[in-house]
Amino acid sequence: MSEWNLTTPQRQNPVGVIVYILRNLRGMVALFIAILSIGAANPKFWFYGGLAIVPIGVLITLMAYMQYRNFTFQVTGNELIIRKGVIFKNRVVIAVDRIQSIQITDNIVQRVLGLVSLKVDTAGSKGNELEIPALERDKANLLKDLLYEKKEKAISEAISETDEEKQPIPETEEVPPRVLVHLGIVDLLKVGLTENHLKTGLLALAFVFGTFSQYQDYIDRYFSEYYDEYALEIANASITLMLIFLFLFSLFSILLSLGRTILRFYDLKATLQYNAVEINTGLLKRNQDRIPIRKIQFIEWVSNPLRRAVGFESAKIKPSNSVGEVTNKQSIEIPALKFEASGLLAEGVFPGYSAPSFGFQANAAAYARINGIAAGFFILPAIAVLYFYFGNIAFLLFLAFFPIVFFSYQSGKRVRVLFDNKFLVLRRGWVFPVRIVMPCHKLQVISFQQNIFLKRRSLCHLTFFTAAGSRSVRYLKEKEAFELYNYLMYVVETSEEPWM
Repeated sequence: MSEWNLTTPQRQNPVGVIVYILRNLRGMVALFIAILSIGAANPKFWFYGGLAIVPIGVLITLMAYMQYRNFTFQVTGNELIIRKGVIFKNRVVIAVDRIQSIQITDNIVQRVLGLVSLKVDTAGSKGNELEIPALERDKANLLKDLLYEKKEKAISEAISETDEEKQPIPETEEVPPRVLVHLGIVDLLKVGLTENHLKTGLLALAFVFGTFSQYQDYIDRYFSEYYDEYALEIANASITLMLIFLFLFSLFSILLSLGRTILRFYDLKATLQYNAVEINTGLLKRNQDRIPIRKIQFIEWVSNPLRRAVGFESAKIKPSNSVGEVTNKQSIEIPALKFEASGLLAEGVFPGYSAPSFGFQANAAAYARINGIAAGFFILPAIAVLYFYFGNIAFLLFLAFFPIVFFSYQSGKRVRVLFDNKFLVLRRGWVFPVRIVMPCHKLQVISFQQNIFLKRRSLCHLTFFTAAGSRSVRYLKEKEAFELYNYLMYVVETSEEPWM
């Protein structure tokens, strides 16, 4: 394998024809469903459809073979070159120094065939720039390592050519990879049970209703005659049915959370290397993600009461993107980190990190006030109706507004900005705490926001922009916010650390 000559055009594994056949079939599913819904009522449809299966299958197979045959790849100099296409031939050339990340993935079909996909993202792309879908795993790893090696070499040469007068950067001593977390089935069950089940259930319910609405005409055609017959029975049993629905909804949400967690994070292994964070995860589709440490802009930790009770918190690692936006695919999530592993992650990604102790706190009363006013638009009409029947408006107002104001005030008390000359830490949340750590030199823009209502109370908002997106802190005192703004701008302008 070490003699694999990538300077000449190479083809994928011949078994990859099967991968292309299945991809072509998947792309035609929508067309098949449309044809089926239109012609299924005609008896002749099944006859002609049966006759068409063989030629369609031959055409799909021939197309898949031509896709495999015409797909070649090679690495020449500092460029990755892909040639592909059946009717229209394409030649894609990517400079290795533009490569953002390289993923190795495999779904259940590729796993059975012993193949993987190699996907390459480039700076500025919102999706995969290119994909090689049918490689043996050892060849994919060899190609990935070669591209990363050439990328680092090209970047080092560019730095030395443009900045010859500066002292050379000392080489970082490589340390052995450290495993941050390796999730077993018991850990996955803990993660699944501590997910946000309400959010999962509501999303599933929205999907079901959306699907139902598309086929409502067909459903009404077969069941409309039963509506009137059972309408009275359904009305009489409405409370019982509601309780059954709530029970089934809760059970379904929990099961869905567990299933989603197992499919996404099965056998997750997060490794901290000397220059990258690497994660292998997935059941049906196995993903191997690797993000260079120098590309990481900030890390966001989130938790909830259940997850804290089992000693876990989740971490989202946000890498840079040349357009300043990061999609979900371009961020790495570690769903279950022990607290000591979280510290190891922060220190490994941001060398020299220690939590700053100095900072400012947001105005908690402002959070309570604004959330109370916003809730009033929705609660007051309901209170008016209840008052008409039950009276005692003072008790109803207290019952409705006290939980909202109390929760908002407690959450606002925990909104803090901590900083020193190297790191900025943002904290928020009471029941669902969030902690964000970003190096000061990664900041690109700091936005100071204030309207006439905030100005009257000497309050403002600050938004911190990085190449991985932005995070905001609301209802800071105006004087403290100005001090923070000026200090951070000074740190950014005087820092010699690279943001990429």
